[in-house]
Amino acid sequence: MSTKSSIKSHHGNDGEPSWHLYRDVLEKDNVVYLELDGVQADVVMIDSIWAKAGTVLLRLPIATAMQLGLLPPSDPA
Repeated sequence: MSTKSSIKSHHGNDGEPSWHLYRDVLEKDNVVYLELDGVQADVVMIDSIWAKAGTVLLRLPIATAMQLGLLPPSDPA
């Protein structure tokens, strides 16, 4: 049985990333989760001279950023 409560999702086609924004009903903190599939990511777990620990850099297609509401639909970037 899943404890995920979906907020919004997108199933990618033709190499486009898939994503799922959801809450976990058992989570005690006031947080949401964003699960991404098919994106390039750099993750820094330990401090380095280039990035702080916990840094996540995602390379998203413009269409995916628009779907997530990170860019307005008319922004050509």
